Amino acid sequence: MKSTQTHVYQTTPEELTENILIGVDCKLKEFFDKYKPPKKNEEELLTVGETLEILKCSKQALWNWRKNGILPSYRLGNRVYYKKSDIFSKLIKQE
Repeated sequence: MKSTQTHVYQTTPEELTENILIGVDCKLKEFFDKYKPPKKNEEELLTVGETLEILKCSKQALWNWRKNGILPSYRLGNRVYYKKSDIFSKLIKQE
């Protein structure tokens, strides 16, 4: 049978709480550094209404652009969404 040494440290409840919080903060920081969420501005999905406000066009024009493949759309259930990055990439001055 193998024996191990046990160390007993005197600590107050406040010190113990502080040490636990420091350990949890370190682990959370490591987690969030490893699993960074995508940039919100680039991958933000907009509804049809929000897209119409940005483009200042009619609903029919937006529908035509979607059907002709000019502006890609994404479906989640019965709803249609547009990526903000796709909209701004299409708003480039053409010569």
